[in-house]
Amino acid sequence: MNSTTAMTTPIISSLTSYYDNLAEQFQVIQEALAPLNLTKWQIVRLLAAQVWRDTSPLLRTTLLVVLAGSLLLLLDTYVIQPYFLSLRRLGVPELKPINGRHPFDYKPMLDEAAKKYPNQPWFFTYSGFELVVLPSAYVEEVRRLGTQTASLVDFLTTVQFGGWKLIGTDDSSSTLHKTASTDLARSVGPLGPVRQQVALDALQAAVGDAPQWKTVNLFWTVLEVVAATGAIGLVGEPLSRDPRWLRAVRTLPILVGIGVYISCFMPRLLRPLVATFSYAPAWLLHKYLAHLLRPTVEQALKDVSVTRKDGSSPEKTTLIHLLLARYKPGELDKTQLIKDVITATFESTPTTAVSLYWMITELVLRPDLVEDLRSELQSVLLPDGTLPPSQLTELAKMDSFMRESARVNTFHYLGLNRILQQDFQFSVGPRLPKGTIICVDQDNIHNSASLYPDPEEFDALRFYQKRKQRGHETRHQYASNGPELLTWGDGPQVCPGRMFATNTIKILLAQLLLNYDLQFPAGTYKPERRSFPNGSSQPDMDVKLMLRKRVVEEK
Repeated sequence: MNSTTAMTTPIISSLTSYYDNLAEQFQVIQEALAPLNLTKWQIVRLLAAQVWRDTSPLLRTTLLVVLAGSLLLLLDTYVIQPYFLSLRRLGVPELKPINGRHPFDYKPMLDEAAKKYPNQPWFFTYSGFELVVLPSAYVEEVRRLGTQTASLVDFLTTVQFGGWKLIGTDDSSSTLHKTASTDLARSVGPLGPVRQQVALDALQAAVGDAPQWKTVNLFWTVLEVVAATGAIGLVGEPLSRDPRWLRAVRTLPILVGIGVYISCFMPRLLRPLVATFSYAPAWLLHKYLAHLLRPTVEQALKDVSVTRKDGSSPEKTTLIHLLLARYKPGELDKTQLIKDVITATFESTPTTAVSLYWMITELVLRPDLVEDLRSELQSVLLPDGTLPPSQLTELAKMDSFMRESARVNTFHYLGLNRILQQDFQFSVGPRLPKGTIICVDQDNIHNSASLYPDPEEFDALRFYQKRKQRGHETRHQYASNGPELLTWGDGPQVCPGRMFATNTIKILLAQLLLNYDLQFPAGTYKPERRSFPNGSSQPDMDVKLMLRKRVVEEK
């Protein structure tokens, strides 16, 4: 007899004995009530009544709540959703995840839809939400929609954050959008030297001297250095070097992700209640970030009130000061300023880290490309060995490689996610009601043979060659948006911080390539791309990377 059998035998015996005891009692009761000529169902009702009388009020209440909740869930699943709320009533076809695949593995489903419904919208259900997916051919119609018609912020708040308004509203974020897209983009040049030093310091802190090969966790290392490099431009000194702030910035997206995972498995009627608890840690950390940020904001308010003798104010280039300069008279609200800065920090950190994560995995597989990019970096370095204080558009090959990585390792399988703010009629399909979630099949755009010859091939210089064509010299850059590559979204609600994120990645790639050799541990390869419940790409958080301090022989 093995150990498993030895452990389970007493349990089975105990259950068998318990069942025999119940059966014996039921038989005794049945014989005692035989003169009354009752059916088994009537006997069960009598037993239930007896149990109910002997049950405490608390247990009775619990049983009633469970029964009522179960009934509501059954009604919601089999009556309300299918016949009153579902898009099926409008004739929109539904697709489900492929049998035998992970329920969040959307790529096979998208490939099937591209063949089955190439010219009509379809929908699938995620966490009780129904998402209408428009074929990639209709991307132009979706990208032109403004916030009054279809809102990205509403989608993020409702679907991503379980109703928690951690990122404000479309109206409250308009100043942030303008500041990030214009003022913050201009600041990357002046901030260049200090951001380079912060990036190098962050790598040293995460990796150390590493004279010999050192193994680190790829995702967590990348997240750490991205948080530090981004912070200097968003919140400045001294907060950007405060370990409490950096640790909280790295933790917030993880807690939000946990909230997404927990709530996505809940039925629609229970989700608001469950979200209250599943997102509570993220909300508390958001409050903690606000607490840490408040002294820096108060100091910034004092800074802008100081004027020089010539009437000008001291020049500050952090997002906090840029927002203060952008707010209209009477618009400044300390609470809103804090929320805007946390929003920018949260929105930029995980997306930048995941993008850099995939770029590093592509570099490790291509030693020749590493040397090519190092040569390009050497050609633009200043005499002191630093990068020029610019937006680093000089690094055309690196820029092309970054864009190709974004194409192949798309951050989202589904793009241009929005919630309709009013009833809307696209050129195909039925008129969709207000509140409908819409998106575009982004994966098949990025893998379109008509847009990208040999789309399955990773061609690091694909866009470098495209920019050599007449009239395309300034197109096809990593920060460029357009319907052919939806890395940053597109249209009026395109990502406003793309120039800042691009500069962050280039600085970190430069520091990695110039100072370290990279490789995967023996026997490991590029990690598999996974799906997050909301359709975004989830990196493998267990992947390891080996680094070694690079020794350059003087010629």
